[in-house]
Amino acid sequence: MKILLACGGTGGHLFPGIALAETFEERVPGVEIVFVGTPRGLEKDVLPKTHWRLEMIASQSLADKKGIKKIEAGFGLFKTLKASCHLIKKEKPDLVIGIGGYAAGPILMMASLLRKPTLTVEPNAIPGMTTRLLKPFVDRVVVAYPQLEEKFGAKKARFFGVPVRKSIIKGAKMATFMGKKVVFIFGGSQGAKTINEGILEALPFLKALNDRIYFIHQIGKQTPVHLVEKAYLENGFQAEVYPFVEKMGPIYGRADLVIARAGANTLAELVALAKPSLLIPYPHAAGGHQEWNARSLEKEGGTKVLLDSEATGEKLAMEIRALLESPGMLKRMERSLEKLGGNQAADKIVEECLRLIKHV
Repeated sequence: MKILLACGGTGGHLFPGIALAETFEERVPGVEIVFVGTPRGLEKDVLPKTHWRLEMIASQSLADKKGIKKIEAGFGLFKTLKASCHLIKKEKPDLVIGIGGYAAGPILMMASLLRKPTLTVEPNAIPGMTTRLLKPFVDRVVVAYPQLEEKFGAKKARFFGVPVRKSIIKGAKMATFMGKKVVFIFGGSQGAKTINEGILEALPFLKALNDRIYFIHQIGKQTPVHLVEKAYLENGFQAEVYPFVEKMGPIYGRADLVIARAGANTLAELVALAKPSLLIPYPHAAGGHQEWNARSLEKEGGTKVLLDSEATGEKLAMEIRALLESPGMLKRMERSLEKLGGNQAADKIVEECLRLIKHV
């Protein structure tokens, strides 16, 4: 069995694809996974370090193009579709999977026209342009939020959630008990200026709890670690400060509360691990999708949302205190997240893929 997996561009698309590839290899002996990506995406740096093969197809988004740039991108799309057709005919896959983004669109379109079974995963609460355009063509659309099932129709949509890498789930189970409430803060691989500054401003307001809170803070590579460590120390807090966390699983496992942006991959991990959170959506995300993601999870009872413009030190301290001093609220968040079943997403998607291969 051979699977083409188009999931390039950002980590929010690539890492769920890796999670699916891992699960396929666990469940289907001898399966061959071939990733399809673009020369500009994260996949060109990540996948060559793995055992999976990566095929490159030049592709670009049409969404942010205007005037002559949009016309040029349109001609580029024709070339991308032609290259996708050639790749499918060469590889002869049993199934083609795409995970959001412009990197997945052309390959899924051509796979459908060539009558190959197709499945796409939409990780966001507001479907992107690629997923909306592909709705009439693909066989299945896997969604991350229950309200999207109705949008895509019961016959086509499946609410399974977003796959999370095994290293995250297994790593979280290896965590050690701290004896204090652990708050894990991160703003993505580059950090988040608003979150970093807001947390440091919040520390004086939380001094009364400094014997009960332990901070783990990924600040990004732009902020000096020693300055942040000094701020925690001056306010009487124990803290671990990192520019970047390579192995997120064990730290997630230690956390009682996570403070983060609201990218699709972060939310998938929070759901899979049932971790209560305070989410501060990135205000400039395309189409406001981070706020939609965060609000959708808040509606399910799994998080509290604070807008970027509201994330002052005093407000952050108030929210952190309210959550940590209410074990019942944290427990209710955990139960709500567990009901979403995110830690089973990869297995459910692989099962659906096997049914598609058999019946389509």
